[in-house]
Amino acid sequence: MSLKNELQLMLDTYAEDYRARDLEACLAFFDENCRFITPRGVMDGKGQVEKLHRFWVSENRVEREMQVQQIEKMGDHVYAIWRFSDLIVDPASNESTIQKGTALGVIRLDPDDGWLIVACSSNADADVVRYPAEVTTPKSAA
Repeated sequence: MSLKNELQLMLDTYAEDYRARDLEACLAFFDENCRFITPRGVMDGKGQVEKLHRFWVSENRVEREMQVQQIEKMGDHVYAIWRFSDLIVDPASNESTIQKGTALGVIRLDPDDGWLIVACSSNADADVVRYPAEVTTPKSAA
């Protein structure tokens, strides 16, 4: 299997776990000391990534698709760019919105746990993405 296909399989499995609302299975793809970077702030460690996933689930993101665009292997790390698409349903109105974006991930091959996301920068195409303060840390001042 090509490295691109292997990574796509990993992302497909993550997306299936996400759609099943299996947060533990989703978190198994992240390194314990991972860093997740968004326009709103930086989340350090699996605990903060878990808060973000809990928010996504509470926001009623019912579908998630991810497609590998580009990869580069360096030693036991892969630098990958993928596109994502989330279907969000408003429970009050039953209206749905699709949020798309791009992620850049650094993924490490762990001999025991397989591919683990070490760092990820995720940017939605939308002009405004709202995360509650308890999910993310504020941007640092320049």
